Amino acid sequence: MFCNQCGSDLPDDSRFCHKCGYSFSALAPRGPVPAATRAKPSSTRVFAILAIALPLLGILIWTAASHGTALKQLERLTKKHHSQVLDNSALTVDPVEYAFFDLVVPAGATGVHLQGNFTASGGSGNDTEAHVFSDTDFANWKNGHESKTYYSSGRVTVGNFNVDLPDGAGTYDLVFDNRFSLLSKKTVSFTATLSYYQ
Repeated sequence: MFCNQCGSDLPDDSRFCHKCGYSFSALAPRGPVPAATRAKPSSTRVFAILAIALPLLGILIWTAASHGTALKQLERLTKKHHSQVLDNSALTVDPVEYAFFDLVVPAGATGVHLQGNFTASGGSGNDTEAHVFSDTDFANWKNGHESKTYYSSGRVTVGNFNVDLPDGAGTYDLVFDNRFSLLSKKTVSFTATLSYYQ
């Protein structure tokens, strides 16, 4: 051990310094020193950390979720809105036939949307079927093969469509189908608007 007063090297059992006379009797008795114990965090500290961390986590999750929406809104502000209107008050569809209209979406288009309504008359049911296909699926449908639709009304007299289409270039077909009718031609009046940002 060393003297606290003068720093002299002394035997471990010394009660005073042999050089300067400093007395060690006032010091606490020596013995094994217990290992330092690690302080445990109090429950108050844990709650304080959670109170800060949870709102921050919520903000991060909300930011990530709304990031896509914000990008779409920014995109719409920086791109020009385009729309094509199809309007026909007296489209005739013969028995066992269909009529269709091409909808062309250019490259770079975003927020592509088709909206409209139709009314059918003729025959005993005053009905038609309306579909929206991609060009590829329309070719499959015409030839009786499996195809996907973006919209299919079923056999109805009046219908509304409100269809989101993929971003980017593509050709789509709005189809009015009377193939189920063997004898009656149908008259379809409709309005459709294709809109997108570019």
